[in-house]
Amino acid sequence: MKRGRCRIGIVVALLLGLVRPLMAQAPLWLVNERTTIRAISFRFVDTKSFEEDQLRAQMVLQAPSWWDRVKGWLPFVSPAHYPFDPIELARDVVRLRRFYARNGFLHTEITYPASQLDTVRNQIHIVLSIREGPPLVIQDVGFFDPEDRYLVTTLDPELRERWRRFRDQIAFRVGDRYTEARRVEIQDAVLNWFRDRGYAFARVRSDARIDSTFNTVDLRFVVDTGPRGYFSEIQIEGNRRVSDRVLRRELPFREGDVFAQRKVVEGQRQLFGLEIFRVALADIPPQPRDSTVTVRYRVAESALRFLVLQGGFGRSEGLGAEVRWTHRNFLGDARTLTLNLAAQTGLLARRGPGTPPPRLFRFSALFRQPYLFSRRMELLLSPFLEYQRDPLLEDSDEPLQINTREFGLNTTLFYEIYPFRTVTLQHAFSRALQLTQQRRDTTSTRDLFDKSILSLTATFGRTNNYFNPRRGYLIRPFAELGGGLIGSEIEYYRLGAELTGYLPLTRRSVLAGRLLFGRLEPLGRSREALAGRLGRADSLRYENRFDPILFYAGGSSDVRGWGLQQLGPKVTRLQVSDSDTTIYYEPIGGNRKLVLNLELRFGLPGLGSDWQGAAFLDGGQLGQDRLVLRTTAFRWAAGLGVRYQTPAGFIRLDLAYKLNPSYEDLRDPADVYRYRQGLTERPPEAHWQRRLRLHLSIGQTF
Repeated sequence: MKRGRCRIGIVVALLLGLVRPLMAQAPLWLVNERTTIRAISFRFVDTKSFEEDQLRAQMVLQAPSWWDRVKGWLPFVSPAHYPFDPIELARDVVRLRRFYARNGFLHTEITYPASQLDTVRNQIHIVLSIREGPPLVIQDVGFFDPEDRYLVTTLDPELRERWRRFRDQIAFRVGDRYTEARRVEIQDAVLNWFRDRGYAFARVRSDARIDSTFNTVDLRFVVDTGPRGYFSEIQIEGNRRVSDRVLRRELPFREGDVFAQRKVVEGQRQLFGLEIFRVALADIPPQPRDSTVTVRYRVAESALRFLVLQGGFGRSEGLGAEVRWTHRNFLGDARTLTLNLAAQTGLLARRGPGTPPPRLFRFSALFRQPYLFSRRMELLLSPFLEYQRDPLLEDSDEPLQINTREFGLNTTLFYEIYPFRTVTLQHAFSRALQLTQQRRDTTSTRDLFDKSILSLTATFGRTNNYFNPRRGYLIRPFAELGGGLIGSEIEYYRLGAELTGYLPLTRRSVLAGRLLFGRLEPLGRSREALAGRLGRADSLRYENRFDPILFYAGGSSDVRGWGLQQLGPKVTRLQVSDSDTTIYYEPIGGNRKLVLNLELRFGLPGLGSDWQGAAFLDGGQLGQDRLVLRTTAFRWAAGLGVRYQTPAGFIRLDLAYKLNPSYEDLRDPADVYRYRQGLTERPPEAHWQRRLRLHLSIGQTF
């Protein structure tokens, strides 16, 4: 009996020995050269001052990302290999300690005994335990000249008060946590401040006196301003086809002006903005440290002529293509001429069940005069000719159901106040011909009319990045006037503004918001016709003329629960052509619009900084003559999105859900049409799938 129990005990022990690696911690000395990393995680014993992504960025060892794990399940795709090296792990611990030391933690303890080794898969989960310890605290901050005098007492009297304000704005505060990065940032800011005020040869050095026993630090910044300088000579090198005179007029300074580093940088940006140079560099060449400053610009010209062929796809527009030819120095003096041929075919477009896609074929030329009375102002002239199939009008008998022809000239004055903050004045004069039979009107089949529209737009505000902002605000007002001195057969005014704001929450998350509102008022004969006082024929004709001018809502950059222009009142419409008969929703539009957007943008765990997630809430309202400022009067949608940043901008995928759809939003237009026409007694059935809307687009929402 005892011998039998002994045998059973040995078998159980062997089974437990096989199972144990899966259930408990295996000793780390069992790792070998084939061990791979399964994950890297962090445990914080006391405080947590940095995001885990920041800490992983300091390490050489890396773990598989979420995408790497997905690739492991895909056929014909080899996932990346992440070998484990215990020596490199020890080095990573040293790197992390140095990172903490640079950021004010001298006594950080980092260990990894809690790391878990799976001997069956030969994989290790690295668990780093971090005790940050007490931070270094700023005890004193001072700014001195090379002779150890307080800097403020040695400055010119007119600079002293401005220096005090600047110093108090950028400097450390007593009691703040010390970081080396912040010290270098302040040193650079002080250097640039003096260089922008004439001190071209200023020098700044800093000294941090650290008491590791009491965890305090005294900071000293020593500033040697040098003599105040003036622009004495402007050297330009590398230009062959554009004269020095043309380039000098683009610079924001002249010889004899007080030196300012920001003007040197702005001049570099202005030269690059001429679009004739592939490289434009600015520097101060070696020279004596005195009151005269020589500035040098080195440029490299691009090819004078180039051709661009490109194509794309939009869910609402379908397949499109563009051919563009540009001459960078047309008629000399850095003028440019661009010839452009664009086609939006409507092929494969999906605007909703039965909704016909638009088609647009446009030829245009663009002449740019980069300097008009001022380097900040430029002139653009653009004649154009276009053929269009407008879904808001009946199809014609023309090829591809083209129902509108238009030609004209756009004249634009562009004034730059600051970079990305501009004022634009544009006049558009065109002659339009609508080839289609008017809706419900059998007395007229063609409408030929002139349009003269004067518009004013502007961008004000400030953000940290104008392409992917995280902090700041922007205000974009707009105004349009149809009519005026040049004859126009549509008369109206339209006013509105777009307000956007950005608030960072964490290192990789930001809260973005937008408010967009607009108002449209017909004038003169247009108002009389739209009110029905000029007869039915004129009323219908002017309705068609105003279709492109009205406000619409819905789309990938508007209220995302709806397709393009599909939010708000709409009617069912029967479209009959030689090849097909479709029934779709025609948006009515409105002369009042209000849209609210709120979007939380955040980093996606396990993915790089190029990936971004979003959670959003959109609301919109279109009105006729007035808006109702109640939440129940808005159409709301919520959803989630994913963005990926490419050199050309963000690729954006958003899935939105309608929270309070209208009757038509949930029903097929063909079913609604048949029921309202009395062709069926069965009420149309609601489809929950119509609450969802998927958008694939390029660029941020706002």
